[in-house]
Amino acid sequence: MSKLSDTLSEAAALSVAPRKIIVLSLLAIFLLLIAIIWKGGEALKNRQIEELQVTSEEQLAQLANVIESAIAKYQHMPTLLATNGRVKKALRDGFYHDISQLNLELEQINRITEASDSYILNKDGLTIAASNYQSDASFIGNNFAFRPYFQQAIQGKPGRYYALGTTSNRRGYYFSYPVVDEEEIIGVAVVKVDISQFEKRFANQNYDFLLLDPDGVVFSSSRPSWLYQVLRGLSYSELKRIAESQRYKDRPIEKLPIAYQKPLSERATLVDVLEANPLNGELERRSYLKMSRPIQLLGFTISILSPLKLINEEIALWRAIFAGGLTITGLLAGLALLRRRMLLERYNANEMTRHNQAYIREVIQNTQAGLVTLDDKHCIESFNPAIEKLVGQPLSTLIGQPLQNVFHADDQQKFASVWRADDKLGIKVVTLEGYLQWDAVDSVPVEMTLCEMKLPNRRSYLVTFHDMTERKRYEQEVMQAQLELEKRVRERTFELEQANLLLRQEMAGHKDTQRELIQTAKLAVLGQLSAGLNHELNQPLTAIRAFAGNGLKFLDRQNYQQAHSNLEQINQLGQHMSDIISRFKVFARKGDVQQGPIAVQTAIIGAIKIISPRYKEVGIELQAPEDKGFIVQGDMVFLEQVLVNLLANAADAIQEAKKNSVDRLQRVSIEQIANQHDVTICVRDSGDGLTDDAIKHLFEPFFTSKSSGVGLGLGLSISQRIVEVMGGQIKAHNRPEGGAEFVVILSRFQSKKISEREPHDG
Repeated sequence: MSKLSDTLSEAAALSVAPRKIIVLSLLAIFLLLIAIIWKGGEALKNRQIEELQVTSEEQLAQLANVIESAIAKYQHMPTLLATNGRVKKALRDGFYHDISQLNLELEQINRITEASDSYILNKDGLTIAASNYQSDASFIGNNFAFRPYFQQAIQGKPGRYYALGTTSNRRGYYFSYPVVDEEEIIGVAVVKVDISQFEKRFANQNYDFLLLDPDGVVFSSSRPSWLYQVLRGLSYSELKRIAESQRYKDRPIEKLPIAYQKPLSERATLVDVLEANPLNGELERRSYLKMSRPIQLLGFTISILSPLKLINEEIALWRAIFAGGLTITGLLAGLALLRRRMLLERYNANEMTRHNQAYIREVIQNTQAGLVTLDDKHCIESFNPAIEKLVGQPLSTLIGQPLQNVFHADDQQKFASVWRADDKLGIKVVTLEGYLQWDAVDSVPVEMTLCEMKLPNRRSYLVTFHDMTERKRYEQEVMQAQLELEKRVRERTFELEQANLLLRQEMAGHKDTQRELIQTAKLAVLGQLSAGLNHELNQPLTAIRAFAGNGLKFLDRQNYQQAHSNLEQINQLGQHMSDIISRFKVFARKGDVQQGPIAVQTAIIGAIKIISPRYKEVGIELQAPEDKGFIVQGDMVFLEQVLVNLLANAADAIQEAKKNSVDRLQRVSIEQIANQHDVTICVRDSGDGLTDDAIKHLFEPFFTSKSSGVGLGLGLSISQRIVEVMGGQIKAHNRPEGGAEFVVILSRFQSKKISEREPHDG
């Protein structure tokens, strides 16, 4: 305005100059002022965008840290689940009781850790247990072998994946880990984290955020309309790969309508997005400052879009005001040419100065931010009422005091460097955090902004203070909540690790004991059969000696045909002895139950071969069943052991009964019965049967109804355990016609597999 006044004064003095020159000069000045206004608006806009960029960078870092730390706490949960003894037992044995307990444990873990879902897959990808087992959309029974997190874990590597649930339509991030038992991968543990929780948490911020997957697809956003869109075009192969993985189900992947982009830095970009007006549906162009940074843990990129609407409106208003002022000034200038003498006489510079001072004073007095002016020695010249309201007491004694007496910066070294730089280069804009405190009154956390005021005759500074009490309180609450959550996770993790360690130790001891008991029972049976085995081997040995002696005589007589016949007999007898010994060697083998399809008739014949020497020795008739071709799911050697134990017990029962009746029938029979699902093997004897007390305690360890010193009382207990491991049952009862009957029921092997179900949510 002072330049314009000088110009008007010069125009009044040049009364003799041609009117055309005066008009052209005023027009040039007018155009120059318009250019200055436009450039000034651009400079002001750039400055405000730079300030917004600093604020957005802090908001972006805070948002990224919150999301990364919130998801990172779940990445070790599958590892802990994979070491859980109940998980391994459920995958190995599949008992209903174990799986029910595992479901309850997974539900409790989810409730404590606030995860979305936790579930266990077998090595075929079928869900056997899940935290949502009570939900209508439970994962139990669903097959997720098509998911990459399963494919990664089943290969022995930790798995990570993100996708839209195919049934629940909930977006989640998945962590998986292989369940290993005895160096074999038997299943996969999976934990799902619900991504939508972050959208609710940051829904009411002064910015919008985007969470982009490695393909650039919007996986999470504060704007639901931006989901499943991309900021760049995807190729056909990329779209095909995304569709085949069923990551986003049947959602179309479209490009976000970006009308303009201008990079400002490596992380900052100005973007214009076309958006529909919710009132009339027409497309509107909205400007944003986009800040981006990667989230290393997830392999994602997070972006926040801060709207530039207020800045654009402020710059437009600023330009409009100055353009209006320029227009008014131009009109006044034209009027001044006509009535320059009247304007010059009535012009009152002092009145204008008082008016401006009053206007500035009212603005300063009524602003909500605390304002302080400093002189060239950095001492306080003046302040507004808002600063006294912040401190909570009058500050009249502060005039002439250094700013450091009332403001204490968090970074004192940086604050001191501001004044050192000021002595040489001057201060542009400096923002620091600290607190206000005067005369031992409680401190108030504030954000201080210091800038230098350009005055013609001296150096002065303007300091702005913004109250940060609420922001600091919120940050403290967030930090405290995070610390408490981390403490709870550590405590629960330690408890689970201790419980898992005890379970593993107990299971290892139980398994070793069980294996040794089974082997002991085998050796006990072999000891009982040793006499019959000697008799069974002595007969062929005697025959071999006879055939060998006769063969030598035939050779001396050169009767080679008869000698050849004797050698064939010796060979057959040797083969027979080898077959007997091999059956006993297989029976005595030490190992664990190996499930698979086995022929019932083969197991019965193998048991008969082992027990037959004893039956021949004591004169017991054994009736074997005919081959009906039944196939069951089990272990051949262990099924033979069960049948040998039952046949040996039947022989003992008949021998006990013979003491009371010499003429008693001595017979043991075996029968096979089958239905659509099961095969039943019945072992019947002609003994005295079982007492009520024996039936009640028959399968308890160390219980025996035999004479003192006969047997350990472990055979039936071990047999029951073997049959249960093979998924079957063993029972005993008395027959109406006399004697006892032991029944072994095993699942019939199904040759036609049921086709796998279609994949569901996960």
